[in-house]
Amino acid sequence: MDFIKLPISTELVTGFKRQAKHESFVILPDLQMVQQVRVITVDAAGHPLLERILADDSLSAEQRQALGQRYADQIVTRQTTGAFVDTTGLVVEPREPGAIPQRSFFQAITLGDLKKQGLTITDKTTVASLIYALIGQEITNIDNRGGL
Repeated sequence: MDFIKLPISTELVTGFKRQAKHESFVILPDLQMVQQVRVITVDAAGHPLLERILADDSLSAEQRQALGQRYADQIVTRQTTGAFVDTTGLVVEPREPGAIPQRSFFQAITLGDLKKQGLTITDKTTVASLIYALIGQEITNIDNRGGL
């Protein structure tokens, strides 16, 4: 695997298709985590609009610049610092009954939890594939919360 890229919800106003591409996942010294996701607007065939714009020789420099600004990739950063979740991992307000720090929730995820979520885990499953699955799952969670 060369990168983590997932289809995500369509853009609310336009209905354009989008993809999320993992940019970075950082564990800070206090074990809080930061995830960055690149949101890419794509055409009906799944090709990034920005690439199509840059390759379209029929556009003037002004048109290319305007369209490039409009459909530029967006970098979204989310972190566990200050974030609270319920027992399912859904982000909630800190005052919500049963709310726990998101970092604590993440640290408590077990292999059994991943199996229950449908991930096939055997003695040959690599640690990297587990980490990639968790990153992809969190991208989906962020999107489901409306964060992308």
